[in-house]
Amino acid sequence: MSTINPVMVGIIVCAFTFGGALIGIWLRSTLPEHHLDNETRDTVKLGIGLVATMTALVLGLVTASAKSTYDGVDTMVKNTAIDVLMLDRALQRYGPKTARFVTVCSRRLRGESR
Repeated sequence: MSTINPVMVGIIVCAFTFGGALIGIWLRSTLPEHHLDNETRDTVKLGIGLVATMTALVLGLVTASAKSTYDGVDTMVKNTAIDVLMLDRALQRYGPKTARFVTVCSRRLRGESR
């Protein structure tokens, strides 16, 4: 299974952005003059504003989703820790006859096999 290298993604995005700028410079010199008037520029600005707004919206949703996932996992970890502590205290009330079980559980929770 391969993973995505973030540095490579950054380089690719930078190359495409730079390539797009070069194509834009080339197109500006080859387009007829009526395509470069103020009305066309306003339309392009409006389109860029729409793209920027949509990008901000998507980034906000991704951030909210990541926060929600983090909060869910955090709550689950805290609840598991509370359950383990409650089990430990309940077993301690039974005294020495549960000592072996407590030892085995402690080792399992630490990741030790034996």
